[in-house]
Amino acid sequence: MAGNLPFQLGITGGIGSGKSVVAKIFSLLDVPVYESDTEARKLYLKPEIRNKVESLLGPKAYRPDGLPDTAFIATEIYGKPNLRESLNAVLHPAVGADYQAWLEKQSHPYILKVAALLFEADIASKLDFTALVISPVSLKKERVAARDPQRPSTQIDAIMENQWPDEKKMALADTILYNDENHSLIEQVNQLNSRILQMASK
Repeated sequence: MAGNLPFQLGITGGIGSGKSVVAKIFSLLDVPVYESDTEARKLYLKPEIRNKVESLLGPKAYRPDGLPDTAFIATEIYGKPNLRESLNAVLHPAVGADYQAWLEKQSHPYILKVAALLFEADIASKLDFTALVISPVSLKKERVAARDPQRPSTQIDAIMENQWPDEKKMALADTILYNDENHSLIEQVNQLNSRILQMASK
């Protein structure tokens, strides 16, 4: 924990694992939550970001109402590592700066940062503790299909293939949260909350 900044807990997991559900439970415990994907969508609207995104992906990256067309963007970048890396090079620094500004305004003993690429993008090294949410692949696919019916199954598969497997991330995470319908997620979050509050007070 640097200086007077709050203790930083990172939450990650593959698409459909339940990161947002975990974040919601933490928010009900009054823990400030920074959802990287949500904030990134807001940053897409900044003129300097929009210009760079459109130069990479063309005007179809934005819908007529001015919002980013996330389905189009996903279709364009998945399976194209160089294009995906170029887009990340635009977004990740902007999200990092936005997060830092947000972090400096927080007064709770600890905060929660939710990021799908916590390990892949080397965000975890800047945090104090990390938790990985894991679920069976079949259950993750069911959740994504129900949440995003516009996504074809091939795109869901492509997203999963471009994320590190849980086994690789389990070796890096400080703790694991099981969101598999056999474990109580609320109970696990409550236990982790108590653990982090103790760590943050030292």
